[in-house]
Amino acid sequence: MNFTKPFINEAWDRLGFTEPMPVQAEAFPPLLDGKDVTIEAPTGTGKTLAYLLPTIEKIDASNDRIQVVIVAPTRELVMQIQTVAQRFTEKGDVRIASFIGGVELKRQIDRLKKKPHLIVGTPGRLVELIEKKKLKLHETHMIVLDEADQIIDSGLTEAAERIIKHTAHEHQIVLVSATLTDTLQEWAAPFLKEPAHVQIERAVSAQVTYGYMLTTRRYKPELLRRLSHVDNVKALAFINNRSFLPPLRGELDKMKVNYRMLDSLKGKRERVETLREFRKGDYPLLITTGLAARGLDIEEVTHVVHFDLPESIDDFIHRSGRTARGNAAGTVLSLVTDEDLTHLKSFARQLGVELKELEIYRGDVIEKRIEDKRPVVKRPANKRGPRR
Repeated sequence: MNFTKPFINEAWDRLGFTEPMPVQAEAFPPLLDGKDVTIEAPTGTGKTLAYLLPTIEKIDASNDRIQVVIVAPTRELVMQIQTVAQRFTEKGDVRIASFIGGVELKRQIDRLKKKPHLIVGTPGRLVELIEKKKLKLHETHMIVLDEADQIIDSGLTEAAERIIKHTAHEHQIVLVSATLTDTLQEWAAPFLKEPAHVQIERAVSAQVTYGYMLTTRRYKPELLRRLSHVDNVKALAFINNRSFLPPLRGELDKMKVNYRMLDSLKGKRERVETLREFRKGDYPLLITTGLAARGLDIEEVTHVVHFDLPESIDDFIHRSGRTARGNAAGTVLSLVTDEDLTHLKSFARQLGVELKELEIYRGDVIEKRIEDKRPVVKRPANKRGPRR
């Protein structure tokens, strides 16, 4: 690494990084040159560091104003970005602060008194602070919109626009997403000036096994129970709608399954604790919705489980990307009914991956065994010949 701030290079080495990942190698130069940049790359390819390190590099620590604002759609993603930023500024002089909803406003206003150089927050809370004239961004020269497609899908475009309009006249915008949809590009076009486009093609890791278990809706909780007993499992299961969480909780509690649920409506403290315990391995199964887990980076997830098959292939890719991070191996397991299987096979064809039918056998997830189907040989009856 050749950043001018020594603490960035020191952290890079200390954290065990070697060569930049492709998205980082392509994004660093235009970002350091001050260009607007759009970054389109699949989940798990290193997008956060792709924009974060050049951002930190360009901060003037002698200026006490907020110079960078990173906007993210969920509280979990905000906290995750802050954690990564703090790892790379631990031995430096760049100050970081985060701002999210569900936390007492006064406490977050107090954080602004410490004069952070870089802030990361959810759109609603940042706008709230701007309206109260507590957050001043007139010297902010860089704006990053992470998971920008989700900002659009969640109806947060007006808040994002207000944040951008309160920054310095001459600013740099970074748009980051796994998928740059037509809607997103149309919305962002007025804000971008001849942006450099960094695109990493969707790639299917050879380390991932894509499999399914053919089942019924009623039997799916039992499969989660059995999966939770697999040796060294760390499974992240997705359902499509949070209204399905309470009945599923009832089923799993009856079966005394060791699990937790990450619910987007729960308080910040509870959700942070849930994630901390899962990362530590205190329980083997975490159940969530796609929105609640958007952008989460959890190491060593062995299995991503599609308890409900998502409607779109992009959601399938987002969720599946939570396993096999870096060079690790992982399994993407879809629990499907007969009706779902056609939909899943369509995803597999589009991704160019082989689907395997799996089963849980003797405490492990394996390819479904072929039953012994040797033909039964009917032996002719022992016909006695005529008595002599």
